[in-house]
Amino acid sequence: MADVALFVHSTGVGPFMWNKLLVGLPEGIAPLTPTNRGYSPSDLLARGTPFSLQDEVAHLKAQIPEGTTGVHLGGHSYGGLVALSLAMDPAVPVRSLWLYEPVLFGSLNAEADTLQGDVAEQVRALFTDREFLLNEETGGDDAWLERFVDYWNFPGMWASMPDKAKLIARAVGWKMYHEVRMVSQEPEPFAHYRLSVPTTLVYGEHTQPPAAEMVRRLAAVNPHADVTELKGQGHMAVVGAPDAVLPTLQAHWARVMK
Repeated sequence: MADVALFVHSTGVGPFMWNKLLVGLPEGIAPLTPTNRGYSPSDLLARGTPFSLQDEVAHLKAQIPEGTTGVHLGGHSYGGLVALSLAMDPAVPVRSLWLYEPVLFGSLNAEADTLQGDVAEQVRALFTDREFLLNEETGGDDAWLERFVDYWNFPGMWASMPDKAKLIARAVGWKMYHEVRMVSQEPEPFAHYRLSVPTTLVYGEHTQPPAAEMVRRLAAVNPHADVTELKGQGHMAVVGAPDAVLPTLQAHWARVMK
C-alpha cells in the first residue's frame, strides 16, 4: 500500500481547496482529501449537536486505507490543528507535516501574559467579548458568519459573497461555530506539539497577527521545522492564491524525499 498525503480542509470550505496543491506528488504517495464532519449534505450537524476535536480526529483516521505504510499530514487553519492532533496519535504512522497557519487560539490564550500588541488585543477580544465568535447562542448565524468571514479575509467579504455561497455557509454554520470553539478551547499547550518528523510551517505576510504568532510559537518548540513567510499573502492564500503556496509544498516534498 502506498503512503498517503492526508490533507485536512479549513473552516467553511472543503476538500476542493487542495485540488491545485496536491499535484505532482512524489512517487509512492497518494492524495487523500476527506471531507470534514458536518460538511457533506448527508452529514450536516443540526444546531445544538455537540462535537469535539476527538470526533474529527476519529472521523479522519477512519478514512486512512487499511495497510497504509505512512501518512504525510497537511492542513490549513482549523485543519492544521486537526493535522497536529492526528500527528500526536501513536496509531497514525506520520512521515511529515505541512501546515499553513494552524490555528491554536487556546494555546495562545494559555500564554496570554506573554502576548503583546495586536496579538494580545485580538486574543483577549476572542475570549471576553460575548458578541464575538465564541457565543453559542449566535454561533453560525448571519452576523456570526459575517464577523468570521470578514476577520479572515477583509471587511465586506461576507456582504460581497453571492447568495449561493451564503446559503452553503449557513448550512454548515453550526459546524463552523464548533470549529472556532475547538481551536479556542481544545488545543494543548504549544509544547505538546513537539514533532520528530520533517515539518514545514507557512504563514502569510498579511495574515492576522495571532496567526503569525501561532506559527512562531509552534516553530519555537520545533526548531527543526522549515518556516516560510509568503510575501503579499494572507490567511486564505491556500484557497485564493494556490500558485503562490504550491512552491512551499514542492520544497517540502523535496526535503521529505531526500
